[in-house]
Amino acid sequence: MSTKESKLWKKINLLQKGRKDWHLTRIESSTINGIPDVYGCIEGRSFWLELKATDAKNCGLSKFQVNWHLNHQQAGGTVRILNAHASQTELELLEIREPGVAVPLPRPVPRRPDVDNLYSILIQASY
Repeated sequence: MSTKESKLWKKINLLQKGRKDWHLTRIESSTINGIPDVYGCIEGRSFWLELKATDAKNCGLSKFQVNWHLNHQQAGGTVRILNAHASQTELELLEIREPGVAVPLPRPVPRRPDVDNLYSILIQASY
């Protein structure tokens, strides 16, 4: 996980503190190619989350990551990508669609972007 992605994880981890209906765990695996960075359960909904901090095409996902996402979705699971653009000011929630392309998901406009933005995105990621 890059330094920028680590910063994003720290924000997520801080946000979950004190919420009993949130459980997010950072996964560090060099044994399973393509597995996302975070496993989460929010309000009873399980999901996986890949953290990215890039402006690269298709979020710089490897073919292993794309295949993992597609296989997990095909089995009925939820997996999303949270991308903090290089500027670190804009967050975007995406999912992989056939033929392996990261597509932005529409999201509600937060009431207070500085406070509610990440919270709203994580709630949406769990659906």
